[in-house]
Amino acid sequence: MTPGLRRWGGAALLGAALLGGCGSVTTGNDSLSGTSGTSRADVMTFQNTSLPVGYVGESYSGSVAVTGGVGSYGYRVSAGRLPPGLRLSGSTLSGTPTQVGSFAFSVEATDANLSTRVQAYTVNVETLPPLSLQPTLPPSAIRGETRIPLTIKAPRNVRAARLSWDLGENVQVTRVQAGAPDSVLFWRQQGRVLTLDLGFRTVPKSDARVALITVRPTQAVTLNTNALGYDARDGSGKLIAEKKLPVTEKAAPAKTGATPAPAPAAPTPAPPSGAARPAEGPPLPPATPASSGTPAPGDAGTPPAPAPSEGGGK
Repeated sequence: MTPGLRRWGGAALLGAALLGGCGSVTTGNDSLSGTSGTSRADVMTFQNTSLPVGYVGESYSGSVAVTGGVGSYGYRVSAGRLPPGLRLSGSTLSGTPTQVGSFAFSVEATDANLSTRVQAYTVNVETLPPLSLQPTLPPSAIRGETRIPLTIKAPRNVRAARLSWDLGENVQVTRVQAGAPDSVLFWRQQGRVLTLDLGFRTVPKSDARVALITVRPTQAVTLNTNALGYDARDGSGKLIAEKKLPVTEKAAPAKTGATPAPAPAAPTPAPPSGAARPAEGPPLPPATPASSGTPAPGDAGTPPAPAPSEGGGK
């Protein structure tokens, strides 16, 4: 082998060794590598392949972030259109939807090596359902101490709520915990009914747990939410949602064949001392005042008593 060929071969081996130490660098969607060590970087992958449902007039946030590749990353909408009211900032899709519909679009992510990845998304925007407070109940009867989560749906701008729940017989509430450290909670149980007052310093998210209710039955019972009511208010005290607690009808008194006794008559005031008590009987018509020397009606034929003579004669 000539000296020139030996020198070329040595240079080739040295170059191969250097490339092997740095790793392969290939841009594109299917082959991405790092520049440190000898291992290839992970292929870029979107963490979420779907996005949550949005509601008209409600704050919305969804993530389209990627992992793998070589940071940092850039994001853009490469096809379709976002729901009106939303915008993509970095890897976060946020805003307040203003229109009902189904909106399809694609997001393209690019890493520091200019490698790209594209993910298709669809965001459904719906009309906001009514605000509700809903316990998550066990599927069967409870026999021991049981924790029941209370969640809120479509909270809007709620800042306070009161819940009343008729738990039925043989159920004792032992503890109620707030769902978030920045919320306020008071509770009491009176007979069968649990009353729960909630206050929120910040508006909770939809489907957030706002309380955890612990109950202990004295015998096996099946809980239900039929006898549950609540009201919710915003920061100014305006009512924004209400569900009335059903009124339990009282049983009608049992009928018997006996005729009910008449109510006792009002007592007659006693006459003044020394006055004659009128005889019982039908009421008499009002008497007409008699003129001097003229007998009263009904006394005909009975002469008036002679007036006593003056001077005290016998």
